[in-house]
Amino acid sequence: MKKYKSFITITLLFYLIAVVLWLATGEIFYLYNFIIIGTALGLGMGLWPVFPKNKKNKARLISQALVGGYMFFGLGCGLIYMMFGYIMPENMQIEGFWLWLLSGVFMAGVIHYAIAKIIGPLIFNRAWCGWACWTAAILDILPWKVNKIKRPLKYRRIRYIHFALSATVVFVLFFGFKYGLPETLRQIDLEQRWKFSEVISIYFSRIPELWWFLGGNILYYAVGIGLAFVLKDNRAFCKYLCPIPVFMKVGSKRSLLKVDKTDEECIDCKLCEKRCPMDIEIMGYINSGHRVNSSECILCQTCVDVCPKNALGLTWSSSGHSKN
Repeated sequence: MKKYKSFITITLLFYLIAVVLWLATGEIFYLYNFIIIGTALGLGMGLWPVFPKNKKNKARLISQALVGGYMFFGLGCGLIYMMFGYIMPENMQIEGFWLWLLSGVFMAGVIHYAIAKIIGPLIFNRAWCGWACWTAAILDILPWKVNKIKRPLKYRRIRYIHFALSATVVFVLFFGFKYGLPETLRQIDLEQRWKFSEVISIYFSRIPELWWFLGGNILYYAVGIGLAFVLKDNRAFCKYLCPIPVFMKVGSKRSLLKVDKTDEECIDCKLCEKRCPMDIEIMGYINSGHRVNSSECILCQTCVDVCPKNALGLTWSSSGHSKN
């Protein structure tokens, strides 16, 4: 059962969150929502130890497609709410988080960011980036999986500029122009006798929240795919432009779940470093007797998969030192 420990722990954690939020708020939506996410994420992580060594990455791609797809269409486009009789898109981009937060409403994007990107990294590192992100789900299937040119770390500071700009735009709109949730949040009540054409018209023309979300994602995909093509690096957008790691890097340093050396012998082939999509100098941590404490680690486990001696694995610990 040891190899299924991460799968069991994370799945049960999401189920616990589902029950706690449901009981605390009385909203059964939270029960459905987090059970769906936990099951989808758990399926991918559960398949990881089952798949053969050269196919393990497919388990992660399955998780990305299921979790990212649900977050994008179910929450972002608001389709999950159809089971409750209405459609209500939610802007799951970082601008949506700021807007909900400034409006003093602890729902939607605020809960998502709190669990997945602020508190979550303290427990399961940046697993969101490796296993659930709908942007990375597309980027990871592009052909440039191995970055052959290691670029200076200073380029990663650009993400902080992006982070600041996204916050500034919302703050200016909110405080300067009194632009808040009432201006962006709309829903379509499916219990009313709408014609299908009227529903489609309202959905795409009178719901600003949807356009924030779709517009932001179109921009992310265009820039992400463009950067991958130019730099020949699938994860270039994640490393240099994505603003989300600004939140996640704080908690990921202290994460309980990290890559660690196993009790198997390392032959110093450095294949783990060569294949790491985030350009982490893994051997520096291993040789110094530390777990991989880099806040850039997305727990994709590519290093674990490619190691010819099975000298790497995941461990749970509050310490930054290796358990082996």
